[in-house]
This record gives sequence, C-alpha cells and structure tokens, in this order.
Amino acid sequence: MEKLIVSDRECNSRYIAYIAGILSGRNAGGTEVQIAFGEGRVTLSAEAESLGELKNLAADKIAEVLCIGYKYDLFSRHIRPAGLDRQEREILLAAIIAADYAEDFRYIRARLRDVSVHTVDGFYLFRLQSLREKWKGVAACVPASFDGKQLAGFMEYLLGGSRRKIFLKGKDVYDCRCCRLRRAALIEGGKSEMNTFREIVLSGAGKIECLSALSAPQEDFLRRYYAGRVGFFTPKNSFSG
Repeated sequence: MEKLIVSDRECNSRYIAYIAGILSGRNAGGTEVQIAFGEGRVTLSAEAESLGELKNLAADKIAEVLCIGYKYDLFSRHIRPAGLDRQEREILLAAIIAADYAEDFRYIRARLRDVSVHTVDGFYLFRLQSLREKWKGVAACVPASFDGKQLAGFMEYLLGGSRRKIFLKGKDVYDCRCCRLRRAALIEGGKSEMNTFREIVLSGAGKIECLSALSAPQEDFLRRYYAGRVGFFTPKNSFSG
C-alpha cells in the first residue's frame, strides 16, 4: 500500500476538509481518508494500492486551494477600494481571482507533480514566492477608489468571449457535465450568502442557464453583471434531482 499525506495549519482546516471530501468521493474510487489534528496542524492521510490517480486528484485540489483560497486571503488583505459595498467588493475579489485562474492553476499544478507528501502552507511560502509577488502586483494595480460602474465594466472584460456555460439551480451551480461546482467553499468555508455569486464568477462562464426560478438577489446579480448572457427559467428546461 502507498500513502498520501497532505497537511496545513489548523486554521486552514477547511482546505483539508475540501481535499478530503473530493478524495473520499466517487471520483477517487471511495478511498478511505483519515484526518488528524495535532501541534497546531491538520493532516490528511489516504492509502491505496497505487497512488497514481490519487496523487493527480490531490494535486488538482491542492492547486485549487492555493489559487482560490490562499489567493483570496492575500487579496482580501490588500484590496479594499473605497466606493464599493461588501457584496460588490466580494464580487470584485472573485473576478480578479478568476481572471488568472487557469494560468495560476497550471503554474502551481506543474510544481506538484509526482509528490505524495504535501505541506500546503510550506509549499506556498517556499515554492510560490514569484507567484505571490505577482498577486501582490495585481493587488497594487487595483485603484484606491472603485465604483459599481467600473466593476460592471471589469466583469464585462473578464467574461470577454468566454464560451463556457454553467447551469444554476437554486443556490447550486453546475458545469456543462452537470457536475456541481464547489470552489467557492474555499472562501469563508462556503457558508456566506455570497457563495452562489462567487461560484458563478469563479467559473469564468460567459453563459448561464437557469434551471429554476431565481430569488430577487440572484436575478438582480445576473441582470447587473451578466446581461444578455442568461437563459432564464421556463418549466420546459427544468430537470429533477
């Protein structure tokens, strides 16, 4: 049996829980995952006959933790423009994260290849110095004052010619393969009322198909930032489940 170990500071236990949830799911073949706490750290361990696919899946999720969770933590400390309310600021942060997500993910993922023992916080501190500096540079470019009109313009720039399509049903967001997207769980544990909005923005999708009736805040959000890109709910395009 081979063993996979992933650890982080105890205050980042939500990240380890996120990785554990994926590894113990059906995509990982029902691998048994153990989580232990001690000396200010939380450690995930998993065993399998061969770690090949398990290592790849773990590396994917660690990369997501870093380029969403860790990146959000950095941006939330450095990006605080005047002129935006809390919801608008959170949308801005998610949009800036999404803008470089694919590039950041590839950069991090390449450095996680063929590793079976991961110390996430140590990797961030010692292997991603140049990426952290890039993120700080991005934060420094955000104007000290930012209004709602500028935010809408930035969202339009971010969406650009994106052909990616997602589906919204209630508070849940699904990709084109009908897999539920859960990356917003890496921000505030996914428990914020902003969770659905963040998930939509983080997806980088240019088209949204609504599969259920919208709440008033959802409709306002979509009309404000995704005008002309939304297929609103009608009974004939709903699905059960």
